[in-house]
Amino acid sequence: MSKNSFFKHNKSEQSLIDDLTIETIKIHGEEMVYIPRTYVEIDDLFGEDILSSFNEGNIIEMYIDKVDGFGGEGDFVARFGLEIRDTVDLVVSKTRFAEVMSHDPEITRPREGDLIYFPLSKGLFEIKFVEHENPFYQLGSLYTYKLSCQLFKYSHEDINTGFSEVDDLEDTKSPHTTQLVLGTQYSSTINFYEGETVFQIDGVTGGESADADSTAIVYKWDLATKTLTVYGIMGSISAGATADSIKGVDSGAEYEIESESITTDIIPMHDEDTDQGDNEDIERESEMEDIFDFSDTDPFSEGPF
Repeated sequence: MSKNSFFKHNKSEQSLIDDLTIETIKIHGEEMVYIPRTYVEIDDLFGEDILSSFNEGNIIEMYIDKVDGFGGEGDFVARFGLEIRDTVDLVVSKTRFAEVMSHDPEITRPREGDLIYFPLSKGLFEIKFVEHENPFYQLGSLYTYKLSCQLFKYSHEDINTGFSEVDDLEDTKSPHTTQLVLGTQYSSTINFYEGETVFQIDGVTGGESADADSTAIVYKWDLATKTLTVYGIMGSISAGATADSIKGVDSGAEYEIESESITTDIIPMHDEDTDQGDNEDIERESEMEDIFDFSDTDPFSEGPF
């Protein structure tokens, strides 16, 4: 028996379903930021991107497919420390996506590798797979994309989307260091500690870290040249003006900043909140209390073996 020819899918019904889908997502969904990936250089041999950047952000409403929390393996301690492998499934209207991305004709659908910023959890998720046939041809058409996303692992990409909450990720994880050339000494302590936090209060010397306008982490300190190398700058460190100083939270060392410059040095980065190692803290405490002698090359025997 053939299909009844008097009952056919028509454009008005499909348009109604599409409008209802958009309205439902706007009511029950959340505003996300869709961030396209720009490939700067591609490895043609292995088909992988060597360099990529994220240069724009586009606000669009999406529906969270599961309301009982993130999926995936969650948080666990792996071989190399704490790992967070949260996943989330998001639903976005095909029509709304086409409207939001109409300025870029090359992006006709959400792409694997692009990012989604989730404001509720302040998480940045990478699109791993795009399903375009779920639900399956309601009234003979498709209305949504289902995005399977996983928490994004930052790997030295340039992020300049115009959204401060997203762009701060690169500021806190940037592998590049900044060199501060210091001048007048304001403290009795002369040395900064590697790994300690330093801070600046605009127009104030001798202040407390609780009042800091900007902070950074010490990577290297050279007393002979009075050069302080820092990374992970939060805020904006100023130099060259009166009372532009930098002070160590642990050491108490404080100097005037004469100039600053960004270097091309790249250093290994880790998340301070998830770091499992205590070696820097132990070394710093021992230097302050003279507990260990780190100049001893053979601490386990009675002779130079």
